[in-house]
Amino acid sequence: MQFHVPDMTCGSCVPHVSDAIAKVDPVAVVEADTVARTITVTTSASQQEIEEALADDGYPATAI
Repeated sequence: MQFHVPDMTCGSCVPHVSDAIAKVDPVAVVEADTVARTITVTTSASQQEIEEALADDGYPATAI
């Protein structure tokens, strides 16, 4: 699934986003594009779980 993460502005944001997702699914794979401010997540977690984890960590996201 893909998400737009408008507050992910640089490479140092990516570990924070990845860590937030890892709290929900430790084996999730996260690919980030900081220029487009998007992430692609391969996970068994639901879209809602990912969105909530990101919002809780200060990176609100919208599925695209």
